[in-house]
Amino acid sequence: MTKSSEEKTSINPEGIGAAEKVLGDWNGVLEIPGMPLLIVFHILDVDGNLQSTMDSPDQGANGIPMNETTYEDEQLKIVATSLGAEYTAELNEAGDSLVGVFKQNGMTWDLIMTREEVEREEVVRPQEPKDFPYIQEEVKFKNPKGGHRLAGTLTMPNDGKFEKVVVLISGSGPQDRNEEVLTHKPFLVLSDHLTRKGIAVLRYDDRGVAESEGEFSGATSKDFADDAAAAVAYLKGRNDMKGKAIGLVGHSEGGMIAPIVASENKDVDFIVLLAGPGIEIPELLLLQQDKIGEAEGMPEASRKTMQKMAKDIFAYIEANYDLPEEQITAGLTELVEKHYDNFTEEEKQMLGTKENFINQQTRMLVSEWYLYFTQFTPDDYLSKVKCPVLAVNGELDLQVTSKENLEGIRKSLAKAKNKNVTIHEFKGLNHLFQKTTTGAPSEYAMLEETFNEEAMNFISNWLLSLKI
Repeated sequence: MTKSSEEKTSINPEGIGAAEKVLGDWNGVLEIPGMPLLIVFHILDVDGNLQSTMDSPDQGANGIPMNETTYEDEQLKIVATSLGAEYTAELNEAGDSLVGVFKQNGMTWDLIMTREEVEREEVVRPQEPKDFPYIQEEVKFKNPKGGHRLAGTLTMPNDGKFEKVVVLISGSGPQDRNEEVLTHKPFLVLSDHLTRKGIAVLRYDDRGVAESEGEFSGATSKDFADDAAAAVAYLKGRNDMKGKAIGLVGHSEGGMIAPIVASENKDVDFIVLLAGPGIEIPELLLLQQDKIGEAEGMPEASRKTMQKMAKDIFAYIEANYDLPEEQITAGLTELVEKHYDNFTEEEKQMLGTKENFINQQTRMLVSEWYLYFTQFTPDDYLSKVKCPVLAVNGELDLQVTSKENLEGIRKSLAKAKNKNVTIHEFKGLNHLFQKTTTGAPSEYAMLEETFNEEAMNFISNWLLSLKI
């Protein structure tokens, strides 16, 4: 629920007079197992029409414009198409509560909202550094291919004595330099750990995020690889980095980007892949969809139904990848509509309205990033990586499953005849390298641990022992 959407004016069928009683701010908590999320709707009268925005404070997202806001027959309906989200509710007789249902991406939760602000317990993140006994430098560097400047933080030991410097590359979605997700800041914690161990670290905001220039929308993993290459070139050009070994540490999609850069750039001396892809992306996504669905309680029959649709979608994209966007959109719309019509009534209830589901699916599927991502083959780049590689993953990672992807990475690096490879699986860790019990994404926010100490020590020990 952190992506932005294009706002559309919603004409209120009964006129603003009837809807006046739902104007204002509404607060409620989505009781997602293990990860309750505060949701705030701001409903406004704009020239006689209803419009609204949504805040998700626990995810650091505010002012997300909603696509549709209507109040008809005493029922409020708010739709965020790009999020695949829909809230329908009735106002109680007293006019101080909305009692309804929130749906997103096939999941459904009861959601009661009131005008009273919800007091939230203070989030505890004990690993976030409170002191910084090292040099911190705010930096900017230019990507010559895109023409935009990226902003970041370079941390170095106070005595200036270090042999290695790493560039941190974030996972999918717009990320700041701390890779902040669900109030966790994995890259802040990791960079602090590494710098205290005597390793310099450059972490930066994704293009179009926070202080970095450029446009995030429309960029592909290859474009993000150009940003990472620009970070390497920037370090290479600094006088205080002469003679230092420069490496890349990529998490998730960043673990896909690092091999792209390393396979094409001799200035990269080593790479660390944190939950990086090692198998064909459609296979990875199918495993991800099924594992997460199972962990979140989706019935087996529904998981099989969603798998069938996903397989058909991937096959269509592969066969029609070179068609104009309009044709791909039309074909995928028809395909998704056909599958929706074959869903059971219970599944349709979970997925929301037909129009909303189709719009949400096709908007994602035809994005330049997604089309590139689904056609990406990690082996194309991993099989060309000659520098030292550390690849690690968590046993309970449901997003990039450990067994399949680490094995894929091992096989690809063997093709490169790369002898300096370390592969390791951490027991009981999830996709964010947190100690967990199920690995379900719904647990991420509720875990106090941001990045497991054992995992960070393993990474820093490997880096420090590396002979370049």
